[in-house]
Amino acid sequence: MRRRIDGYLRGWAVCLAALVLAAPAAAQVTTPAPAPAAPAAPAPSSVGQAGMAVSSGAPLLDAPVSRAQYLLGAGDVVTVSLTGTLNRVWEVPVSPEGALVVPELGVTRVLNLNLDQAQARVRDLVQRYYQGVTVSLTLAETRRFRVFLVGGVPDPGARVASAATRVSDLVPVDVVNGVVRRNVVVRRSAGDSIIADLVRFRQAGDLDANPPLREGDVVVVPTIERTVEIYGRVHFPGRYEFRAGESLADLLMLANAGGDFPANAADTVRVTRFLGAEQREFHTFSRAEAIGVAGRAFRLRPADAVYIAQLTNFQEQRTALVIGQVVRQGTYPIRPGVTTVRELVQLAGGFTPEASLVDATLRRRQRVGGSGGNVLGDLQGVPPELLSSDERRLLQARGQGDPNVVVLDFQRLFAAGGDALDQVLEAGDELVIPLRRTGVTVLGAVGQPGLIQYVEGRTAEDYIRLAGGYNRRADRGEVTVFGAQFGSRTQLGDVRAIVPGDQIVVPFRERRNPLQTLQSAQSIISTISGVALTIIAFRQIFPRDP
Repeated sequence: MRRRIDGYLRGWAVCLAALVLAAPAAAQVTTPAPAPAAPAAPAPSSVGQAGMAVSSGAPLLDAPVSRAQYLLGAGDVVTVSLTGTLNRVWEVPVSPEGALVVPELGVTRVLNLNLDQAQARVRDLVQRYYQGVTVSLTLAETRRFRVFLVGGVPDPGARVASAATRVSDLVPVDVVNGVVRRNVVVRRSAGDSIIADLVRFRQAGDLDANPPLREGDVVVVPTIERTVEIYGRVHFPGRYEFRAGESLADLLMLANAGGDFPANAADTVRVTRFLGAEQREFHTFSRAEAIGVAGRAFRLRPADAVYIAQLTNFQEQRTALVIGQVVRQGTYPIRPGVTTVRELVQLAGGFTPEASLVDATLRRRQRVGGSGGNVLGDLQGVPPELLSSDERRLLQARGQGDPNVVVLDFQRLFAAGGDALDQVLEAGDELVIPLRRTGVTVLGAVGQPGLIQYVEGRTAEDYIRLAGGYNRRADRGEVTVFGAQFGSRTQLGDVRAIVPGDQIVVPFRERRNPLQTLQSAQSIISTISGVALTIIAFRQIFPRDP
């Protein structure tokens, strides 16, 4: 027991000694001071070192600024850089009076100086105080100012511009009554004026015709009074506002966008000039003469008209299209008036077994002024009140036709050795070979119009009966058959046989409105009255013997 108590006492003694030894060391430990905060980065400022605000918005430039051409003005901001025995960089605005206030150095006037001249002024200022210093002056920001837009514009008045603004940024290229506007007057504050030709700028890229604006400019958009015209094969034909002193060569350059004539332009340039109200004279040049010395010497006058003809069929590919049931569908080159349908089909690899030779069609663009044509197509262009009753009934039953379709019966021609496959082609022809069809179409005043299966030996009356027969409004005396072989139009009584693809049209009897009935009755009464009066007069002239 005693030994156990002694062990506890020795343990407590050791712990107490450890605490006593650790206390001085703990007293020497100090909490480290917090690290000093890093200096805050300076907030970005829009104030330049010279003390004036610098605008963050920069106008769009159409080209790098030319040091020799750009003239400084109030509101421009330049960067002045000094290197050598003195190293400094400042952004300095041009004051409203046109001066640069350079920190630590002084003031120098730079109004209407270009960048090289302004740099020389600053160099002179630096060399008063320092030697061995290189001076560089560059444009940091262009100025903004007010100009005035007046004349024929929707909203005349003041506009905000910059030294990079050109006339085209304020004035659109207008077409007034079909005339392209050209003469825009820029009046400078110094009293001089220049003419801006925005059409020349936009079509030929002539920057001299689109000058930059300056402070206080007045841009005048005048009304259009005098014009010249240029037509035919140029890149930009039309009516242009007349410009005094312009030559024929100038106008051709403008209408061709500063380049050459189109490839299919003829070699003759003709100018028509009015000498009086109706009297005219003509001047003819070759293309080389018109854009050469002779054209530059020929001054245009108001109302002159220039015409350049077009070469016909210049490098024009002549092709025909074959689609449908042929081995190789597609477009093939032809010689108009020489290549035949047979040759086109051969180029396409021939017909497929499923081809319908009866329904094959050759589609051709209708020529203006050509003879012939489709009867139904002609009727559709006539006002209804000018059509006869037969023509109106035909349109009612058949609907629209295609005046540009020539139908060829290849089957009969192949069998009989006919020459329709030798039909010559024209450029743009379209040969269509459809799938074989075995039906006959019945349209118009029948019970169930539609497609009826073809059976050899059936007559037109058989197909009408299978289509539900005539209805109450059918005009049985005017039934027409449109043949699939030739697109022919045949009365029912003259049809010899029906073939696959034929169309049988049963017209409707034309209904009369009450006014037409009254007019017919009046006509009959008038006729009867006229006959009666004639008989009475005859009896009075030739009385019977008593």
